[in-house]
Amino acid sequence: MRLILVLLAAALPARFAAAQDTLGSLGFGNLGFQQIRQMLPANAASVPGRSVGVTLTVPEKITDPYLLPQAGKRNLYAFPKSVDENKAFLDKWTNILGRAGFTPGINDYQENVISVLPYTGNGNLAIREFMAEPAQFKPKDPDDLRANMETISGLVKKAGLPIIASFTSDFYFYLPTYHLYYLTDYKGKANEEVQVRILKAEGVDAAILKKAGVQVLQQANDGYLTIYLGREVGLVTRSADKREDLEVRIADFQKFIAEQGGSFIEAVVRELPPGSYRNFEADLYFFQAPQN
Repeated sequence: MRLILVLLAAALPARFAAAQDTLGSLGFGNLGFQQIRQMLPANAASVPGRSVGVTLTVPEKITDPYLLPQAGKRNLYAFPKSVDENKAFLDKWTNILGRAGFTPGINDYQENVISVLPYTGNGNLAIREFMAEPAQFKPKDPDDLRANMETISGLVKKAGLPIIASFTSDFYFYLPTYHLYYLTDYKGKANEEVQVRILKAEGVDAAILKKAGVQVLQQANDGYLTIYLGREVGLVTRSADKREDLEVRIADFQKFIAEQGGSFIEAVVRELPPGSYRNFEADLYFFQAPQN
């Protein structure tokens, strides 16, 4: 669904642009990074899909994509194709906004294009959305999906981010998954905000993220998916035949990311086994540069 929505958004006016590429990570939202408030628990947790002791509830299942908006800076936007669909979107989300302490603004609806619902109020809080990757739980297993949903939800709420709405979804073009809508401090740029995010990379070291103030909520799909809470993290790899050449490449990257406004976290250097394409390799962890 995310790919379809991004393709639709590419044809919209600039003020509705919803996706931006970032270095080495995947995040949700359309914003962009700096200093963050210390609001994360110290411990990093790794949880399986089906969690022992999790009480399963049955959340509302959504089968119409336009009822699951994406979160803009200070708005929610969806893609209803008709006036009736837009009314259903507005009825549902003006109610949710009101219950969460926000005041809905004037809806900007362009039929067959986009519907934008701005909101104000509730101090400096903003709504953000997390759409789970189906690989976080067993495919087409509703119990495992709900167990993972409740475990991740519990960790998010424990970190001080209230969840104002949660749903499961089942679309013909995408595997069943779940969606969490939660509140976080508004920073103006998504990279700066404490958000629930997904880093897609092999061999992510949760201990390194923990030292950087990031909470790992789950590592799944043989470690390729890391679900975490915090600023937006990137991870790239550099290699060289000589250790000293690799150190130069690490220094060059540190300089580059600093010039972009990001910040370097740590480099993990390892010697590769004989017969590898290079002799040395390093994983470079960093916080993404700011984006609008």
